[in-house]
Amino acid sequence: MRYGEEQVLFRASGEALPEPWPEKRAAGCGIRQATSLDALPLARLYTAATPAPVARLEAIRLADWERQGTHWRVPRSSLTPILRFADVDGFVQAAPDGGKDGTQLDGFLQIGVAKEDQPHYLKLIARPEANVTDLLDFGLGEIAARTTKGGDHSHDRGVIAPVRTYEAPIDRRLEEAGFDSIASVNLLMKETLVRVAEPALVPAGVPLDGGSRGIT
Repeated sequence: MRYGEEQVLFRASGEALPEPWPEKRAAGCGIRQATSLDALPLARLYTAATPAPVARLEAIRLADWERQGTHWRVPRSSLTPILRFADVDGFVQAAPDGGKDGTQLDGFLQIGVAKEDQPHYLKLIARPEANVTDLLDFGLGEIAARTTKGGDHSHDRGVIAPVRTYEAPIDRRLEEAGFDSIASVNLLMKETLVRVAEPALVPAGVPLDGGSRGIT
């Protein structure tokens, strides 16, 4: 069953990446590394940026947003099953006013530094009204910083980024940063039937005194 479509954009290796951002500049724009404590704000951001039917089908749980680093399983894209990364990190950008409870996020950025001969990876999620220009520039600078350590030239592999059709205007911001659309991919979901054993009822006794003794 088809439930969505992604545009795959690519930034060629011949284009120089932006300079890495100093910590002070990133903090001034509300950008910081994501932690497990951001799980609830990230879930709310995903809900705000994703149509309800798609969110129901993907069924991303709060626990999925709590996984950090190389254990990131979300956000899903058509590219993550085929790309292999040595380093995966997530970054968030806080809303200027913090929203109703002070934890609202305007955007989420995931970057993957390739460990094989393949492009690096960048994925953005943002509120429709948010400007992701700073977050995107920060992400490209972060990839540059991680791929030039010790004279390494792995930044020459380029950067690939998936964008779903309902996530506009992120695609336009990527094009302004030097990305070009190279493919269109359908997102599919397969339903399978699972045989479940018949439920069985087991008699149990409950202590009359309200204690917590074992079942008899």
